[in-house]
Amino acid sequence: MRPEAVLVAAALLAASPSAAATHRVAARAGAARQALAAASAGDTVVLAGGTHDGPLRIDRLLTLRGEPGAAIDGGGVGTVLEIAASGTSVEDLEVRGSGRRVITVDSGIHVVRAAHVRIERVRMRDVLYGIYAERADSLAVLECDLAGRVRPLDESGEGNGIHLWSSANAMLRGNQVARFLDAIYLSFADGAEVAGNRLEENGRYGLHTMYCQRNRLTENRFTKNAAGIAIMFSNHLAVERNAIVHNRGPSTHGMLLRDCSDGEFTDNRLVDNTVALFLDGSNRNRFRRNLIQDNGWGVVVFASCADNVWAENDFIQNDYPVALDMRRTRNRFDDGTHGNYWSEAETYDLDGDGVGDAPHGPVTAFAFVSKQYPDLAVLAKSPAVAALSVAERVFPSLRPSEAVDSFPLTRPVGGRAKLGRAGSAAPAPAWGHVAVFAGLTAVGLAGLTRGRSR
Repeated sequence: MRPEAVLVAAALLAASPSAAATHRVAARAGAARQALAAASAGDTVVLAGGTHDGPLRIDRLLTLRGEPGAAIDGGGVGTVLEIAASGTSVEDLEVRGSGRRVITVDSGIHVVRAAHVRIERVRMRDVLYGIYAERADSLAVLECDLAGRVRPLDESGEGNGIHLWSSANAMLRGNQVARFLDAIYLSFADGAEVAGNRLEENGRYGLHTMYCQRNRLTENRFTKNAAGIAIMFSNHLAVERNAIVHNRGPSTHGMLLRDCSDGEFTDNRLVDNTVALFLDGSNRNRFRRNLIQDNGWGVVVFASCADNVWAENDFIQNDYPVALDMRRTRNRFDDGTHGNYWSEAETYDLDGDGVGDAPHGPVTAFAFVSKQYPDLAVLAKSPAVAALSVAERVFPSLRPSEAVDSFPLTRPVGGRAKLGRAGSAAPAPAWGHVAVFAGLTAVGLAGLTRGRSR
C-alpha cells in the first residue's frame, strides 16, 4: 500500500463516525476561517448561503460543503482555498476571486501533498488557475463548472482550468471547463481517467499532457479551442469516443501527437478542424473506427513517425485526406485485412464484397507539395489541380508517396454519416461505372473500325 493511502486510512480510523460533528457557519467575516481551525478531523463544515471571506485553508481531514448560494471569495489575493489534508471533500460551493500571480500559482483550489481529495459540484469564476494539484494522488474532480479569465483562442493568456503535476490516478469526470489557457493540463500524471468533460473556448488546448503514461480519455467534447488535444511525450494512452470538433485557426489541430507512442485511438469524431490529426515523433499508434470529416487536413504525418496503423476509419470530405513529408513511409493505411473509407476515392468493387478491387493512394501530389508550400492552397480547386488528380489515377507512378490503402472500403464504417458537406452520397455501385466504361469502349472501337474501313 502506498504511504499516502496508509495516512488516509489512519485518519479515517481516527475520525470515527461517533466523534464526527457538523458545524454550520453563517456568512460573517472570518467565521469560515474560525470554523475550519476549530473543527476536528472527520468533521463536516457547512457554509450557509452567502459570501464567505477567503483565503481558507484545510489542514485536517474534513468535509467542506455549501448550502445553496454559498460562495468563497478570495478578494483577488492569492489562492481562495488551499487543501493540505488527505481525504478531504469539498462539495456544492462557488469559489471565486483568486489572485493573478502565476509565480505563486494563485488558484481557486490548490491541493498540496494530499491524496484522495474529492472536489465535487464546485463552480468557479474569476480565477487564474481553477484547480491546481501537486503531489496529490487519486484526486477526484467531478461535475464542476470552471471558468477563467482567458479570451477564447488567446494563446498569450495564463492559468489552466485543472492542472495536475506529479499526481497519479486522478479521476476527472463530468466537468465543464472554459476560458483558461489549457482546460486540463496533466504533467507527470500517470493513470488518469478523463471522462465525460466538456472543454471549450479556451486560449490554447482543451487537454494538454506532458510526460504521462497510461492515461485514458473517453467521451469528452473538445470544441472551439486553438487545439482540441495536445499529447506530448506521453505513451500507452487510450483515447476513445471523444468528439473533437470546430477547432479552427491558422495553425489549429483537432489532435496533436508529439513523441506519443503505443496508443489506441478508437471511435473518435474529428470534425471541422483545420488539421484533424497531426503526428510528429510518434510511433506504433493504432487508429480504428474514427470519423475524420470536413477538416482542412485529415491526417498530417511527419517523417519522424513509423509503424502507425489506420484501419476501418471514415475519411469524408476533407480538403486533403492525408499529407506526408516523405515519399517512403512505414506508416500504414490498412492493417493487412481492413482498410478505410475515402469519400474522394474512385473505388470500384466488381465482386461486391465492400472492398475496392484496386489500392487507393490517399496522398495526392498537390497535397504533398502544398504541405511544403502552404500558400499554394489557394489553387486547390483550380482546373490544373483537378487535371493533376486525374493524371495520378491514370498513371500511379505519378503518386508522390508509396502510402496506399490496399483494402479501401466502398461504404462508411458502421452507422457513420453517409453525406459530406455538399450532401453527396456514398459512391454508387461499381456496376454502373462498368457499364459506362463498356459503353465508351464500344463507341471507341466502333469509331476505330469505321476509320480503318475507309
